[in-house]
Amino acid sequence: MERKTFSLGIFAIALLASTMVLPSAFASPWYVGMGLKPGDYFRYNIADIFYHNLAPFELDFWIKNETSDGAMWAVMVAHDGAITQKGLVKLGSVSPDPVYADSNISPYSNVYHLTLTWLDSFAVKTHPVDTLAPVWGQTGIYGEVSIGSIGMQSVTVPGGTFDASTLHFHDSGVDSYLWVAPQMPFPVKAKVYAIKTSGAPSVGYEYSLLDYGNSATPPSFLNVVSTNPEGGSPLCPSIDYANDAVHNTQSTDTGNLAVEYYYSPSVPHQGCPMGWRISFEPVYSNIQRVSDVHYDIYTVDNQGHPLTSLAQQLGRQDIYVAVGDDTERFLEQAAPPLAHYVIYVAGTGAESGVTDTSKAGMVAIDVKIAPPFANATGTGQTTATGLMNQTTTSQTAPANQTATSQPIVLPSWIKNNAKWWSQGQIGDDQFVKGVQYMIQKGIIQIPATQQGQGSGSQQIPAWIKNNAGWWASGQISDSQFVQGLQYMITNGIITLQS
Repeated sequence: MERKTFSLGIFAIALLASTMVLPSAFASPWYVGMGLKPGDYFRYNIADIFYHNLAPFELDFWIKNETSDGAMWAVMVAHDGAITQKGLVKLGSVSPDPVYADSNISPYSNVYHLTLTWLDSFAVKTHPVDTLAPVWGQTGIYGEVSIGSIGMQSVTVPGGTFDASTLHFHDSGVDSYLWVAPQMPFPVKAKVYAIKTSGAPSVGYEYSLLDYGNSATPPSFLNVVSTNPEGGSPLCPSIDYANDAVHNTQSTDTGNLAVEYYYSPSVPHQGCPMGWRISFEPVYSNIQRVSDVHYDIYTVDNQGHPLTSLAQQLGRQDIYVAVGDDTERFLEQAAPPLAHYVIYVAGTGAESGVTDTSKAGMVAIDVKIAPPFANATGTGQTTATGLMNQTTTSQTAPANQTATSQPIVLPSWIKNNAKWWSQGQIGDDQFVKGVQYMIQKGIIQIPATQQGQGSGSQQIPAWIKNNAGWWASGQISDSQFVQGLQYMITNGIITLQS
């Protein structure tokens, strides 16, 4: 994981702040961080387009103490799927933006900066604003959109119910809102949209307050330990996309999409950090991006069978990319001399909903691996950013096996396809072609099944579709669902190349 900053072409950037406090009997001057003091704690649920493309996580922080110059030290904790990180963050004196953060917590403090303190573009300690001012300032690429209050509103979040000034602006055809309770140092809720060049509107960030209070001693939510912080030998080379990286662009095997990627270092060491920058592009243009991509990064064995899934290690069904660009970082665990990587595109579509598989496909990338350093982190350790452990699906079968005792491998995100098919949201042909493709590419692994004759146009029995829905909802086992796939293979509905 790495720090990310605003992109002028993608996100609404505040350009001009209003400095006037209206002389009204009802004026309620406010600025980001107003009233913040030692002992205060806050817990938020946050999703940000610049951090793993809106994958939500919980961010908690407690103000430990105040320095002589008015700055504050906070202890920050992030619960990000299977990952937990805790570290120290120093907040500035004029605005509570992070001016220092421990390296393991810095990606999360950056999200805090881009979301919870975004309004300091308009309201800081030296220039507060009236919470009900109809214009706080201008936002947008060229500052052409006004942001301001449309009045007070009662808003309920997990942390309570608040009378809050509702801030609104309209840009790129959608409405964005932030709710500011005058007695709170940070907004209690927000839903702000990103600027996109294509695809459906996508949230830029959203958050809601889970809990708040004041405690002279560290609150209980700080009683955690960072999970396997990214380590490796001090001799590990740095991730350096400018000077030590491999760069290439490949069309997927289906020819429907181009994948541009960098990985660094160019020859990663086993047990050392490795980074990927990935862009999804139309095959006819390397300056445009394909929005709303669902994908995963696999490592596979010599036969193409999946060994690891980055999405699953992050505790997600897939990796969602709203604006076509993504950056990932983890410890390289593959042994030398070579790792077989696959970037698999499952399709496109909104973060939640039916995925259009018309752009599905994959690219295969072989990466040279150098030996580990003597004091490198041992293999099999999960890092703070979702280390892809080398599992042994080809050696150790899951518990749910058929009578042949051959392993079944069904990535969890395939349940979405099965559910949509059972509900009629995708057609028989689309589902069958998708499953056929994933079996042939080794993404789905089922016991060896005799291929039957057929054109693939036979009618699918209703019980198979019913099984798909029951499997997606956890009512039947993997092996029972696989029986339906095997039926379609033996009856020629799914046709596999030999």
